[in-house]
Amino acid sequence: MRKSQYILLCLNMFNGMAYSIVAPLFPSVAEKHGVNEDVLGYLISTCALISFCVSPFVPLIIKKLGRISILYTSTFVEASCILLYGFFNYIPSHHSFIIISFSIRTIHGLFGGIVGIITYSIITSISTDDEVQLVLGYMEVAWCIGLSVGPLFASIFYKIGGFTLPFLVLGSLLYTSVYLTKIISAENMNSDDNSDNKEESSYLKSVFRLNIILNILAVTLGIIATTFYFPCLTNHLTNNYNLSVSVASLFFIVGMLFYMFFLRYLKAITDKLGMEKTPCLGLLMITVGCLFVYPVFPLPQNIISILIGLCLIGGAGAPLNVPGLINMSNYLKIYDKNLDELTSNDIASTLYSLSNNIGDFVGPTLGGFLSTKFGFKNCCIILSIVFGIYLMYYSWVFCAPKKEGDNQLKGIQQIKDEINISLHTNNSNLNKTFFDNSNNIFKSHNLYMVKKFSIVKRRSNNKLNKSLLTSLTL
Repeated sequence: MRKSQYILLCLNMFNGMAYSIVAPLFPSVAEKHGVNEDVLGYLISTCALISFCVSPFVPLIIKKLGRISILYTSTFVEASCILLYGFFNYIPSHHSFIIISFSIRTIHGLFGGIVGIITYSIITSISTDDEVQLVLGYMEVAWCIGLSVGPLFASIFYKIGGFTLPFLVLGSLLYTSVYLTKIISAENMNSDDNSDNKEESSYLKSVFRLNIILNILAVTLGIIATTFYFPCLTNHLTNNYNLSVSVASLFFIVGMLFYMFFLRYLKAITDKLGMEKTPCLGLLMITVGCLFVYPVFPLPQNIISILIGLCLIGGAGAPLNVPGLINMSNYLKIYDKNLDELTSNDIASTLYSLSNNIGDFVGPTLGGFLSTKFGFKNCCIILSIVFGIYLMYYSWVFCAPKKEGDNQLKGIQQIKDEINISLHTNNSNLNKTFFDNSNNIFKSHNLYMVKKFSIVKRRSNNKLNKSLLTSLTL
C-alpha cells in the first residue's frame, strides 16, 4: 500500500473517533445545563441526520469546488467542531447551550459526512483493481476502530482532565488531518474535477437502475441486521442468561471482530463467486444469523448460539459492503459513459454512505418496534424472513442462468461498443483487422437473429418487416 492510502485510512479512523466521542461525554454536561434525555437524544443524533441529508449533494459540491479543496476544508472544520465541544461546559444558560449545541452538531454532521464520502471515493480511485477490495476492507476496519477507540479515548482523558481535555486532545489530533490532506493532493485527484471536454452528466441519471438499487438495498439490509438488536440484546442476555450489563455489552463487539476476520478471506470469496454473486453469501449469513441471535427453536438455547448468530451477522458485512460499493461504481460507469472514474466513485461512495445512514436509523428503530409489538424472538424471525425473501430475489436477478439468445445479444452489443472505441484509434491496421473479425462474428449471428424475428414477417405488412429484418441483420 502507498503512503496516500495509509493516510486515507487514518482520516477515516479519525472521522470515526470524532463521531463516537460525543455520546459518552455529552450526558454529563447536558445534565448540568438542565437538558433532559429526549432533547439530548436529538442533540446526539443531529450529526447523523445532517450527514444523511447532505450526502446526495456531495458529488455536485465536488464538481463545483474540487475534491481536494473540499476535503481540506472539511477536515479543518471537523477538527474545529471537536475542539469547540470542549468549551460547552462553560456555556452560561440552558437555552444558549441548546442553540449552540445544535448549531455545532449540524456543522459537524455536514462536514464529517463529506469527509467520509470523499475518503472512500479517493481511495477507490487511486487503488488498482487488485487492491480495491483490500483497501476498502481496511477502510471499514479503520472506521470500526475509530468508533471503538472514541469512547475509550474519552474515558481515559476524562479521568485525567475532566470534560474539556478529551475534546482538546482529539481536536488537536484531528488538525493533523488538514496537513495529511495536502499529501494526498500529490495524487492529482483534481485532474478530472472540472473537466470541460466531457459531456455534462445528470447526477441521478443512472442511479435508478435495478442493479444499482439492488446493491444499495443489500448494503442497507446488512446494516439493519447489525443494528436491529441494539435496543433488545442487553435485556435479553441479562434477563434470560443472568449476565451482567458489563459482560452483555461485550457481545456488541463480537460482530465487528468477526467482520475484520472475514475481510481477510474476501478476495478468495469474490474470486470464486464473482463480485455480483458475493452479496448472496452475505444475505444468506444475515438470514441465518437472525435466527441464532434469539435463538429460535430448534436451535440450542444457549449463549454459544447467540455468539454464532452475532458472528454470522457481523461477518456478513464483508461480502455485502465491499462488493456492494464496487458494484455500484462499476454499474454507474456502464450506464453513463460520460462519468469518469473519479465521479463514478464519488456517486458510489455517496450511495454507500446513504445506505449506511438509512440502515443505522432504521435498524434500531425497527428492532425496537417489532420487539415491543411481537417480542424479541418474533422480531428475529420476521427479519430473517424479510432477509430470506430478498436473498431469493437478489439471487434470481444475478445468479439465474442467462438464455442463449440473451448471451448472443449481449455479445453483439459488446462488439458494437468495441467498434465505437476502435473508431477513435489512430492505428489503421489494427482497425482493419478488428473490423474484419467483427464482421465474421456478426455474420455468424445473422441466422440466429433472422430466425428469432422471422415470425414478424407473417404478422405484419411486408414493407415494415423488410425494414425490421434489414436493421436487425446490420
